[in-house]
Amino acid sequence: MGTFEIQVRVRNPLGGDYEKATMTVDTGASYSKLPSSLLEKLGIEREPQSYPVVLADDRIEEYSIGQASFEIAGRARTSPVLFGEEGIALLGATSLQALGLIPDTQNHELVDAKLLMVGMRSADNSATGYPL
Repeated sequence: MGTFEIQVRVRNPLGGDYEKATMTVDTGASYSKLPSSLLEKLGIEREPQSYPVVLADDRIEEYSIGQASFEIAGRARTSPVLFGEEGIALLGATSLQALGLIPDTQNHELVDAKLLMVGMRSADNSATGYPL
């Protein structure tokens, strides 16, 4: 699948000013990743433990994770973000799903996604929820 870049506004979900970031849309990445310096500037806190992440070349590296608010085309949602190295900004699948957007790689843009809520059906075809 092709990749493309978009302009995103990012901020601390607890408040504060937005910062603009150019991010590469990467649906192969579960989480978004931004430079640690930007996330620290926004006051986004790291969770106490780091997490192993499988990279595109199959290496596994530990990353700190936090929560950021992403805004694209007037839609804003909070999702996990990895504290990454300088020069790499990826918009991952979790953030895209939270925003209700999917990539149109031919036109290099994000478009509305159909948000699905699929439940189980009982024998009489009435909708039921998943058991807890």
